[in-house]
Amino acid sequence: MKSVCFFASYFTGNNLPYYITVYLKELKKHFSEVVLLTSQKELSQQSRQFLTAETIQLLTEDNDGFDFGMWYKAFKKFDVASYDKITLVNDSCVLFKPLDEFISWAKANTADIQGMTLSEAVAPHIQSYFLVLNKKAVLLTTEYFEKNGILRNISDVIRTYEIGLSTHLLSKGLTMAAFVDNNGYKGEFSPYYQCIKYHLSKGIPVIKKKILFTSYRRDEQFTLARMNFNIDPEYYIHLIKEQKKNTIIDFDRLRSDKTDSMDAASKIKYAFNRRFIKLVRSFRK
Repeated sequence: MKSVCFFASYFTGNNLPYYITVYLKELKKHFSEVVLLTSQKELSQQSRQFLTAETIQLLTEDNDGFDFGMWYKAFKKFDVASYDKITLVNDSCVLFKPLDEFISWAKANTADIQGMTLSEAVAPHIQSYFLVLNKKAVLLTTEYFEKNGILRNISDVIRTYEIGLSTHLLSKGLTMAAFVDNNGYKGEFSPYYQCIKYHLSKGIPVIKKKILFTSYRRDEQFTLARMNFNIDPEYYIHLIKEQKKNTIIDFDRLRSDKTDSMDAASKIKYAFNRRFIKLVRSFRK
């Protein structure tokens, strides 16, 4: 089976971050080709040597249209119709254990669209940080890309691609499946955060980078406080280590990749908001 993984990545500096090298090496075990898509045109010699040694292709493109813009450009440059499977991945997650369980599940599952997690916000869709398109989905996705092109507004990207691509493929009679379920949750919050403990217990091999780096955007922090979300990364590292499974990431070394972490004042404000919201809810009950 001929397969390719397009890995969209955004990072500062000339060196590939450690967690990305771990992710790429693991992906290369399971796909015929792995292509790193990045806007970083001046990679260090060390990073280029890594890509060569791992036979990972490099495609540099301007950061235009977010992840789906990168994937759109890759679809334009590769003979996508020749692949049996195309997987779209981004660097928003840290891969902390092998992909073997997920790949075995994906091979046994007959769905045309597969991924790690499913969201039912607005409309059911596979969350795009790891999206697998099997043969029938590849052609329809190509047509969908050609119809919609590169979108530069994040709201348009979410509506048209993050949610709209799954909706479009389902409307064409294709099927969809996620590696882990949401334990019945169908509320307003992102199931990735709302169900994280459950997802980890079910064997998901990735965790959002911002959870381990505490790099939440300001506009996310109040929503997370409403969820009563624990932002201490050590809490989640402990949950991962509790599984006693083959861990492929060095959490100490991972700290060298940490960027844009919440400052002390933001963490204090977050803790206050979290406690205040809990208190208000307790009075309402």
